Amino acid sequence: MDDPRPASIHSLSRRVFPPAQPVKARGVRIHPKMSPDDAFRAILSDCLAQMTANAGVIRAGRSTEGLHQLRVGLRRLEVALQCFAQAFKQSWLEELRGRAKVLSARLGPARDLDVFLEELLAAPAKAISSDGNAEMFAPLRDHAQTARDAAWKNVQACITSQDFAVFLDDVAGLAQSRLPLAHDSRLKSMARRILERHGRRAKKRGRAARSHEEGDLHRLRISLKKLRYTAEFFAPLFKEKKVKRYIARIKRLQEALGRLNDIAHARSVVAELAPLSQKNSAALRFAAGTVQGWYGARRPRLVKKMMKRWGRLKSVKPFWAS
Repeated sequence: MDDPRPASIHSLSRRVFPPAQPVKARGVRIHPKMSPDDAFRAILSDCLAQMTANAGVIRAGRSTEGLHQLRVGLRRLEVALQCFAQAFKQSWLEELRGRAKVLSARLGPARDLDVFLEELLAAPAKAISSDGNAEMFAPLRDHAQTARDAAWKNVQACITSQDFAVFLDDVAGLAQSRLPLAHDSRLKSMARRILERHGRRAKKRGRAARSHEEGDLHRLRISLKKLRYTAEFFAPLFKEKKVKRYIARIKRLQEALGRLNDIAHARSVVAELAPLSQKNSAALRFAAGTVQGWYGARRPRLVKKMMKRWGRLKSVKPFWAS
């Protein structure tokens, strides 16, 4: 039964609209004369708009990109809440961030299988198809599709749940509230402190990533994601040319790290799928091993490219330091 509250923002995401296009993040409309409180509310509203729109897209039918953009909205919200909880010294904001993380985790398996079937499995299958062995991947593909269908049922259950509805309401309520949160009225100086903190964390992770260990590379990827989202939030406060140059370098490094993460992702997905099937188990394990080997052979080249791009990012002066 639908929630009876007529004024709820989540009622939009609970309706089934005609087919619509997934919505990507848009530039947050803040300006230097804004108070930190108003900037925070503007960022929350932008994240909420992205989440609500894409939840509506998914309710209208399965949308791989809609799910991806919904999770992007949740991750952007997580970063915003973490940044401002520290800047405002309002630890209770972490509770809302924790709920965002839980919801994102519920949507994760479907997104992982979307990527695996549409991208990660397709690449080695295409490369090997010239030898006439493409059908060797059929058992793995079929099993992954079954798991994907089940994961998508969980996605629909999540976005129609009361937890999701109340979460959107709480984000909307916070975005519209006039609660005094900030202790500092200077938005740009606060933004510099937040960006500097994320920049230092990324440098620390970058030094650790010279080990080329999977865990260190993953932590660098996460820290860069937070740095990028934060940079995009506060971009209107700084010189546009410098911001664009810096973010472009982050994106290129993220692309290289994403390729490396694909290797770990492919390995984890096939490791979960292979033991679950008794049917065609030998053929499935052979296909799984082939996928892992195909990606593993590309790792050294990708690590080299990633470290080169990390060096290029370090050579760019952070736009907030000028």
